[in-house]
Amino acid sequence: MSDIGKLKDQLLYEVQKAFYDERGKGARYRLTLVGVEYIMSELGDRAYDKTVLMQWMKEKGFFEDIEYTEDEFVFKAKVKNCSLMGIREGFNSKGMQPLSCPIGNMIMNALEHENGFAPELMPIDMGAGYCGLSCAKAGTSDVVGD
Repeated sequence: MSDIGKLKDQLLYEVQKAFYDERGKGARYRLTLVGVEYIMSELGDRAYDKTVLMQWMKEKGFFEDIEYTEDEFVFKAKVKNCSLMGIREGFNSKGMQPLSCPIGNMIMNALEHENGFAPELMPIDMGAGYCGLSCAKAGTSDVVGD
């Protein structure tokens, strides 16, 4: 990674960490749209199609690969060799979960558009060379009732 890339990762980490230091874990609920404006400017309405979105991110080098499963209540993705891994490692080195995942946010935006409910990013499974993202879909009419 270039020095500019390292600097950007460090700056993003420091900004999120400062926000955490001020707000605690609640800060994560203020960062759910980080990355969404960018993806909308690049893809427009195509950003609402998860398949198109994830393929575009892979082609652009956001990550090496992504595997995902989805059911009525949960969307799970294994993101391999993500370009934002340096930010994750900053949090991991402090024994913390990352506060935000722009890639997860972009996927959650598509999920919200698809079903009308705001999903929630659950704690990230941080493995060697991958991040396991899980988004709890906030519900459907079957869950929340009529």
